[in-house]
Amino acid sequence: MANKKLTAPARLWYGGCMLKAVIFDVDGTLGDTLPLCIETYRRIAEEVTGRRPAAGEVTRHFGLSDRGVLGALLGMEPDDPALPVSRMVEIYCALHPAMAPAPFAGAVEMLRGVAEAGMRVGVVSGKEAYTAEPTLRFFGLRGLIEWAGYGEPTHNAKAARLQEVMRLWNLQPHELVYVGDAPSDITQARAVGVRIVNAAWSPSAPAEEQACLQLHPDFRLTDMAQLLPLLRSL
Repeated sequence: MANKKLTAPARLWYGGCMLKAVIFDVDGTLGDTLPLCIETYRRIAEEVTGRRPAAGEVTRHFGLSDRGVLGALLGMEPDDPALPVSRMVEIYCALHPAMAPAPFAGAVEMLRGVAEAGMRVGVVSGKEAYTAEPTLRFFGLRGLIEWAGYGEPTHNAKAARLQEVMRLWNLQPHELVYVGDAPSDITQARAVGVRIVNAAWSPSAPAEEQACLQLHPDFRLTDMAQLLPLLRSL
C-alpha cells in the first residue's frame, strides 16, 4: 500500500510551522509486541482462574494500563494489593525474547535520525512502566527516549500524557506529532489538537485499516522507512 497523506486542509493549517518533538506509541509502533501482551494476559489469567481467555477478551480492554487490563480479566480492582502484577511481569519478560526478539527493523536508526534532525523524542504508551520499561530496555531503545508517559488503569490517558509533555517541553500542539498504530491513538491525539501519524507497518495493521482510515489520520504510513523523511518535511 502506498503512503497515504490525509486531511490536506490540516496540512495547510500547519504549513510553515517547525516540528519540535515526536512522541511514539510502543506496542505495534516501535515493535511487534501485541502478540506478547496478549499471550502474557492469557497465561496469567489462566494461572489465576484456571480458564484461558480468548484473545478478544484481552484486547477489548486495551487502552487501559497493565493493572487495568489485568484487573478486568481477573475481576479485581486495579489497586488491589493482591493483583498479581509481579507474576504478570515475570511472564512478560520470560516470553519477550522468543515472541518479540527485536524492535521493528530500522526503529533504532529512525529514532536516532529524529533526534539528529533536532526533534525531541518521547513515548506515550497505554502500558505502565511495569512492561513498557522492560520492552524499551530489551529493544535497546531506552537511551534514545528523552521522556516517557504511561497509562492509567481506569481509562485511556494518552491525551492527558500528550498534554503533559507539551507543558513540560513548552510546546504548542502544532509543534508535536504523535505516532501510533491504533484507532484510539488517532482519537486521543485529535482530542488535544496534535497531529497523528498512523503507524500501519505492523503485521496486525491490516485488521484495523478501515477503522483507522475512517478517523482520517493526518498521515498513514505502511513502511517505517517513510517516517523520517515525512517528519523532516513538516
